[in-house]
Amino acid sequence: MQVSDSQILDGVRSGDRKYFAKLLSICEDDSVRANHLISNLEKRTAHVIGITGSPGVGKSSIINAILDKSADKKIGVIAIDPSSPFTGGSLLGDRIRMQSHATSKNFFIRSFASRGALGGLSPSIFETCDAFETFKVDAVFIETVGVGQSDVEIANVADTVVVLISPDGGDEVQMMKAGLMEIADFFVINKADNPISKGLLSKLRNILEMGKKDIPIFLTNSITGEGIENLTKALDKRFSSILESGLLARKRQKRVTSHAQSILRKKIDDILQTVKTDQLDLEEIQKEVMKKICGNS
Repeated sequence: MQVSDSQILDGVRSGDRKYFAKLLSICEDDSVRANHLISNLEKRTAHVIGITGSPGVGKSSIINAILDKSADKKIGVIAIDPSSPFTGGSLLGDRIRMQSHATSKNFFIRSFASRGALGGLSPSIFETCDAFETFKVDAVFIETVGVGQSDVEIANVADTVVVLISPDGGDEVQMMKAGLMEIADFFVINKADNPISKGLLSKLRNILEMGKKDIPIFLTNSITGEGIENLTKALDKRFSSILESGLLARKRQKRVTSHAQSILRKKIDDILQTVKTDQLDLEEIQKEVMKKICGNS
């Protein structure tokens, strides 16, 4: 059944989850239409929180534990899953792990396929964040695919980046990678019941001191809930701080710039798909691409 733009707008304004789900689908499939719809909706600034780290570190489990402590908030979750090699769609693994909250009226959990995008995100991530703000959520959690030190694009999208580290995954090496060290606003050592975790905490503190960085570190256990309340309080406190200091506005400006760059990259990628590179030399390819960019087909 075809749904009109006016129906979607009216539905989202009234808080109808069915129409909001349709808006998210449009974000994934048609960014031009999505941006048009979003521009006609009122937004409320939400705290956009990126959760990143190596595969298997417990990203979805941490978000699930935070939702357990956030019944009084309206929260959106964007779970970026690897694309299926057969359909190109999301494998939905992360959303399954948050199934206990799937029917909550205050939480909206949506999986998106990475579709081969670099940086552990989805090509539609900017539109999706904006869409959640039209649904008047208090916070948006983005769970990245988890691709290690290259998973840094989240810093261009999120207001706060939480880097998860596992005490049993060799992450003391991974956390020394320059990319993850630069983007982290918080470090979380999950699986705090592991005896190695306290030693990892000490190592991480030493690394941060050597780099003259003052980044909060939390020990958590997503199964028992240990440390989760302290983490949620710290996230709330940071949002208030960056809102009052003007840092949030600067981050949002950076996000707009990154969004524009992503649109341009997509346009160039689409153009490259139409150029028969196997039949042209490098100079001819450059000329052909420039002609198409300039609209001279």
